[in-house]
Amino acid sequence: MTTQERIAAKALELFNNKGIEYTGMREIAAKLGTKLGNITYYFPTKKDLIIQVSANLAKANSAILQKDESITMKSYFEMTIKHFECQYHYRCLFLSFVHLIKQYPKLSARYKKTELLRKKSIMEKIKHLVKNKYLRKMKGTEIKFLVSAVSILSRFWISEAAISYSKLKPANKIKHYISLLANIYLPYCTSKGKNELREFIENKERYVNI
Repeated sequence: MTTQERIAAKALELFNNKGIEYTGMREIAAKLGTKLGNITYYFPTKKDLIIQVSANLAKANSAILQKDESITMKSYFEMTIKHFECQYHYRCLFLSFVHLIKQYPKLSARYKKTELLRKKSIMEKIKHLVKNKYLRKMKGTEIKFLVSAVSILSRFWISEAAISYSKLKPANKIKHYISLLANIYLPYCTSKGKNELREFIENKERYVNI
């Protein structure tokens, strides 16, 4: 790893363990066994470091959430599990979400763009699942509801899990929210979609690798 990558990786580790609000630049430097000046040379402020960690999350998500016109219910949920695992790896950003959005306008602007792209991506996947006969044809209002429900679950499951399921292992948290997501989709599935979705959920343990 480059020096910048090492700093960002250590920051993420500490942010996850202690919380972004409770981790300082001096502590990051100490954990890396270096001087504060060696950190601020690459990241002049904590804000710059947080923005870099956020950019790393966006890059990781983009690598996972690929377009796939031949998508199936199984491949969709496999992709979603990888997405949830990625989110958990960067969980500090989601646990401090409201604070970060209020404090850092640059992150707020980026989030608004990301959220629009995310909803567009969900809608595209839904349309392909309809085309491939895994979901039934839906009215515009149904699609809008489904996109909103999936988007909300994707954005806030980590925060809800931290409150309601703090004692569960990370893998079990992901399995729980994947099951919730499956139940959101189930009423819109065709027989083909229901069969594949139920089979996937019954065997979801083999797909969670966190």
